[in-house]
Amino acid sequence: MKRKILSVLLAVSMTAVLAMGCTSGADDSSDSSGDAAAEDTSDGDSSDAKAGDINGDGKIIVGYISKNFTDPFHAPINAYAQETLDQMKADGEIDDWTGLLDGETDPAKQVDRADECLTKNCDYVIILPAEATGSDPAVTKLTDAGVKVIVVNSKTDSTDDAATAYCGSDDVQAGEMLAEWVVDQVPGGGKYAHCQGVIGNSAQIQRGEGIENVMSGNDAFESVGDFPCEWAGDKAANVATDMMNKYGDELVAIICDNDDMSSAAQRACNDAGRSDIICVGVDGNENPLQMVKAGELGATVLQDGVGQLTAAVEIIKKDMNGESYDKETMVPFVLVTKDNVDEYLN
Repeated sequence: MKRKILSVLLAVSMTAVLAMGCTSGADDSSDSSGDAAAEDTSDGDSSDAKAGDINGDGKIIVGYISKNFTDPFHAPINAYAQETLDQMKADGEIDDWTGLLDGETDPAKQVDRADECLTKNCDYVIILPAEATGSDPAVTKLTDAGVKVIVVNSKTDSTDDAATAYCGSDDVQAGEMLAEWVVDQVPGGGKYAHCQGVIGNSAQIQRGEGIENVMSGNDAFESVGDFPCEWAGDKAANVATDMMNKYGDELVAIICDNDDMSSAAQRACNDAGRSDIICVGVDGNENPLQMVKAGELGATVLQDGVGQLTAAVEIIKKDMNGESYDKETMVPFVLVTKDNVDEYLN
């Protein structure tokens, strides 16, 4: 009788275990399908926010490698990055980000920052390169590890092939706009100097190309030289002073690769009583815009750096959601003069 009771109890127990196993299997299946969905999103086939999780750790981490923390052009870009990525983390769109990593306008430092991003298991990295060739290892090191890199503002050598996307502006067009402004303002021609940015930066290369496109076909203008000023206003002011002393009234313009240089060069000219010399540059920072409004600077070619970074952030969001996006986004330049400067002043 006892054996019969034990047999019944054993049968009941086995039935219960099997039932629990089936229930557990159903729960596991549900969990597995959730994992599968997360894995599927890594291929961009789902709208799950974990689509960009390249490390398989269930987290989305974004890296941000600045060009520097010092240039007036980059200050609002960095500030926008801080605000936007902080908000994405607060909203749960991403799990974390590295904070602003200072590239110090140094390619070697940017490579070090890329290593930091790898250590922190970043899935996406936004980088604003210091140089085309020197900063390229930062891009390739990340992309070789599977990180999705969005290059902003200026390209590195392998950006077109290796990066997930590029968000910038057509710097050849900017150079052409600079030269065309000078030609329009001084139709009689004369001598001009060109103050260059950091040699090897893609913006320096392409803006110089744009200037040459316009000036090489205009016999009324003569270049007195290209002067490496590394984006620095004090160096451009020195060039302006030297060229005024050397060429006197024959000097009619100083074309600069950025506005730190153009505003400083124009001040040097104005202080020397040569406000007739046309100085112009690229970026449209607050100070040059104020000078344009005050009539102290004729024009600037505004570059929307915040717009470029906005496009980069949107690409990350689209990639996480499995949406399509353009591999290259070009934000147009705008010629700003006294006629439209109020539209762009803060």
